[in-house]
Amino acid sequence: MSLHYLFILVIISCRCIMVQSAGVPQLSDNQAPPGRPSSATETEVNRIHNTQAPPPPKESGPNKRRKARVRGNSTRPKKRMTDSRGVSDRPLVEKQGVCDEGSPLPPPLRISLKSLLAAEMKLVYGDEQHNITQQPSKSPVTSSASQFMCQASEIVGPPSGPNLGFLPQIDKWLDVALQDADSYYQQKKYGIAASRFTTALELCSKGAAVEQSLHAVYEDISKVASLIESRLVACYLRLKRPKIALNHSHRAIQLNPIYFRHHLRQAMVYRLLGNPCAAARSAMIADWVYWLSGGSDEHISKLIKLYWQALLDEAIIMEDGFSVMYTPCSAGDSVGDCIAKAEETFRKQNPAFTDYLFTDPSGGHLLPQTTDWSNPPSTQQKYVLTLGFRRGQDGSFLSKLTSRTCPSFTGPRASFSSSSPEDMERVCDAFSRRILPALDFIKCTKLAAGFSPGSGLVERLQYAGYLGQIQRSREQTVILHQALAELAVAPYLQDLSHAETSLLQALMADTMDTLEGRRTDRERVWNEMQKVGMLEDLLFQLEETYLKNKAQRASRKQRAGVQGAEGKARGRPKAGVKIEAKGGGTVVTDKAKVRPTETQQETAVAPMTLPDP
Repeated sequence: MSLHYLFILVIISCRCIMVQSAGVPQLSDNQAPPGRPSSATETEVNRIHNTQAPPPPKESGPNKRRKARVRGNSTRPKKRMTDSRGVSDRPLVEKQGVCDEGSPLPPPLRISLKSLLAAEMKLVYGDEQHNITQQPSKSPVTSSASQFMCQASEIVGPPSGPNLGFLPQIDKWLDVALQDADSYYQQKKYGIAASRFTTALELCSKGAAVEQSLHAVYEDISKVASLIESRLVACYLRLKRPKIALNHSHRAIQLNPIYFRHHLRQAMVYRLLGNPCAAARSAMIADWVYWLSGGSDEHISKLIKLYWQALLDEAIIMEDGFSVMYTPCSAGDSVGDCIAKAEETFRKQNPAFTDYLFTDPSGGHLLPQTTDWSNPPSTQQKYVLTLGFRRGQDGSFLSKLTSRTCPSFTGPRASFSSSSPEDMERVCDAFSRRILPALDFIKCTKLAAGFSPGSGLVERLQYAGYLGQIQRSREQTVILHQALAELAVAPYLQDLSHAETSLLQALMADTMDTLEGRRTDRERVWNEMQKVGMLEDLLFQLEETYLKNKAQRASRKQRAGVQGAEGKARGRPKAGVKIEAKGGGTVVTDKAKVRPTETQQETAVAPMTLPDP
């Protein structure tokens, strides 16, 4: 298994170099991926692909939920009926509004659950027709090799890419195991097929991947292993066991992040687990990767966008801790003006979620209705995301996480001493329940979300470290595999600087070491960031306490001076001075125990006595 993670680290380094040398993320330097036609027909699938005019902001939230059938102008919140998986049985509705005050909402665009499931089945299981034993041949090796080449030709456009359109013959023993597993899969015996694919994966991990293993390159081996992992995901999805399929979907992306169906299967797993926000991001990446790898089928592209939109709508409807609004931002508008305009509109339309407003200052959010990857990035319609929280504490914490260079997921009040398991449990539960959903929402419509501090990845790794300390190893393993998948696909989503490449490699190495249980003398990268963040929080607290005490002292001094001036003007002693009689005389004393001077000592006056009768 250590060899497997070492291979992943080596290929990530190679991919980063390839992306930097190319300037933009693409598969071939000689031929650009073809664009997509802009023509569309009026069908349920392509109604989302309308870019004739700039769209109004997409505003929705729990307080703006609407029924499938709108009655009058009522905007009363309405909960949707969901099943045990968190999937609604009612039509998914896209809610859009405009920034102008008093403008009515347009009629909603409905995406039914039936359309969602139909698109999902076509996208997730669309490659099942390419069976391993699809064509009879004289040698079983040839049949399996043709299967892998069929997959490669499906996802790769230009043949000039490095080792992407050609795969050598696989090992004969692995080919026999794959044919056996695929025969059970075609017979719909998915449990037996999953066990057979697991056996084939073990053979692949032992070096029996290709026929000439000594001269094989990593990309050839990774494609074979990724296909097996992907087939395992399909088996467990057929068996309705998404929890087991989750880690296999992550590993398939780690091995071959440029195959769009890996991301679609991951999206389906997330949806079945009740996390439509993460599923929406996987669908967005699948759409981008499909175009990046040269996909030219307009029907598949629109199906992916339909799937992405439906998942995003479902995520907005299910969230009840905060409300969401997307505001279009023109290229000539400044970021400050866009944020002020968005927050002003949000306060008027969502008064119940104004305890704290968070607007992503980086912008750059995309919606499936207006996204066309063939257009230059400068001409893409970008949106500003605004989140309104019920609890101001959650929004303030999210703002600090996204703006700090070295964030700490435990918050500013964490101490350097070891915490008790109960405290760790409470911190982890609060983070996963209130902060993680907001971080997922920031990333689900932002392609180049990155892996730098503030993107949520470092915070997840810190969270995984706490889970390991409280013996929640299964959850820790899932988060670590998810982080590896995000790191593997990151070079294809954005241009990386030298510092970002070094950080990516360090994060991948430490994540692999943590998964394998390997301990080193060097501190994990995310733990170092957490300690630096805690030191910054401590300094900020000390500075805040000092400034607060300084202001209090100045206020007390100012009040004392005002009271002294008023007493002198009225002929009264100033504040802090007390007059008392001692020994037949009147003595002026100070509360500060100042000795009375001679001017403060007055002459004694004889007491008046009554005359004798």
